[in-house]
Amino acid sequence: MRLLRARPTAVGPNQVAGVMSLCALQPELGLALAGQISRWDRWGSGDVVVLGRPARPEAAAWSTGSLLPLGLAPRPGTGHEGAGRGGARALAEHAGARLTRNGSVAGPRSDVAAVWEHLEGAGLRAREARWVQPVLRAPDPPGGMLPAALGRRGLEWVARGLRRAVPALTHLVLPASVDMFTAELGYDPTSAGGSYARHVSWLVETGRTYVLLDDGRGGPARAGAPARVVFKADVGALWRPVPGRGWGAAQLTGVWTHADLRGQGIATVALAAVVDAVRRDHVGRGGSVSLYVNDFNTAALGLYRGLGFHRVGTYATILL
Repeated sequence: MRLLRARPTAVGPNQVAGVMSLCALQPELGLALAGQISRWDRWGSGDVVVLGRPARPEAAAWSTGSLLPLGLAPRPGTGHEGAGRGGARALAEHAGARLTRNGSVAGPRSDVAAVWEHLEGAGLRAREARWVQPVLRAPDPPGGMLPAALGRRGLEWVARGLRRAVPALTHLVLPASVDMFTAELGYDPTSAGGSYARHVSWLVETGRTYVLLDDGRGGPARAGAPARVVFKADVGALWRPVPGRGWGAAQLTGVWTHADLRGQGIATVALAAVVDAVRRDHVGRGGSVSLYVNDFNTAALGLYRGLGFHRVGTYATILL
């Protein structure tokens, strides 16, 4: 492992081919960074940095109010050696002043651990540390996931009702998103201004939110009648197929089921339908659909295991 200490180099949107190649070494682990970079066509100086040569970086990061590090630690089986403790220290020095309250340090656990050692040594304190977040990839059976998930559950209305949200439904999606976020992170994201609501709207407008509506009593929604969102999932990070690569990758986030309907199999059918829809709409057949989950969330782990998701790595998230 390298011990040299190098200053991070800022890169712009036209200099990220090397970063994307680093992300592609393990797509499910590099997707958060790749998706964040792919979302924007411009950013501020120092928001995206690399260690080493931009064309073939040793490590890279998105560094704003939150930090997404990648490549600091070695990647067994890929030939990637990592940037070493010196690189991790240099990235920590760059990122430390940029991190904000309610920000986070998130990514592959080994990379988060490498940079957090130096951030914590410089006096930064965590509100909560989630060190074991299994990264799970969905299976890709012939015919999709939905037929097996549906089975004999008698939930055909769920399969028929799962849809991509449209802007006219944003007023129903936002309360569900806020409920999910508050339960997951411990505070109401709308209390800090309008940025979270704008993010929810952006996900809907770009076709990256999938929802199930019901009639308020656990039955199918009817046209013209009051409805509510009872299941949702977002494509939080997306890497669309490009010529020569042949695959795309999507990371699901914000998976949520209304408390009234948990334990009835609705999430099993709805999530299977989401995975099939994301492959159809975004990443193509053979594309990767993954998510990550806290190791203490036994109900979610049981749901994903029952659907055939398999573990491909581990994330960690430090909440500030």
